Amino acid sequence: MAGKMFPISLAVLIVGFAGGYVIEHSTMSFVLYHLGGLGAISVLASVTAAIAARKGRGYRRPYLLALVPAIVVGLIAAYLVPPAAGEGRPAACGGSVSLLLGFAALAYWAVVRPKGEQQAGRKEVAS
Repeated sequence: MAGKMFPISLAVLIVGFAGGYVIEHSTMSFVLYHLGGLGAISVLASVTAAIAARKGRGYRRPYLLALVPAIVVGLIAAYLVPPAAGEGRPAACGGSVSLLLGFAALAYWAVVRPKGEQQAGRKEVAS
């Protein structure tokens, strides 16, 4: 059910978090933890796209609409919010914002009607 990108996304998630845990307190663990976070967002996007595909909405567009905005808004949160907080504040991670948007995309595609139902509803209204 999870879709085409699910195995790759899950592998990135596992390698990132496991590698970050094994190599603690270094720049490499920082990079690996963030790679695992991207894997988590990609897993959410993959499940989202699989749900949308089951409803006749395709796979690629819902996958990209769940993945790209989550990453972009997470980057914005990580790089724009800490400087606004002032000098000496620790750098923030945009992961929480990214996960929130990933779950929001999942919720949207879970409740949207299947494609055939929506078109049938429009025809009835037009009659």
